[in-house]
Amino acid sequence: MTTRFFLVIAIMLFAMQGLSFGAVNKPSNQAVMVAVQPTAKVEIYVTDWCPYCTQAIKFLKDNRIPYVAYDIEKDSKAAKRRDSLSPRQGVPFAVINGKKIYGFSAEAYSQALGLK
Repeated sequence: MTTRFFLVIAIMLFAMQGLSFGAVNKPSNQAVMVAVQPTAKVEIYVTDWCPYCTQAIKFLKDNRIPYVAYDIEKDSKAAKRRDSLSPRQGVPFAVINGKKIYGFSAEAYSQALGLK
């Protein structure tokens, strides 16, 4: 009788666990947001005296976005490459996943990076 009693209790416990696991693993109709670190190609053309360049670099660092920065006043090849990408002047000038962004806007950077 004791063995049968424990067997019944064990079966009931397993059944209850199975039901609770089923409820947890059931797909819901609600969307779930998952933060994923984007893989992006970011090149940014800057100068060391530009406050907007500093803000742009800080934004990339804060969001852990890998980037390559080129100081167009210290690197003549970078300045020529920047000029070949766009006739518009000014810094910062970023190319994020092929999209050209003039100046710094957290919203524009986020959109190009797929952060929002």
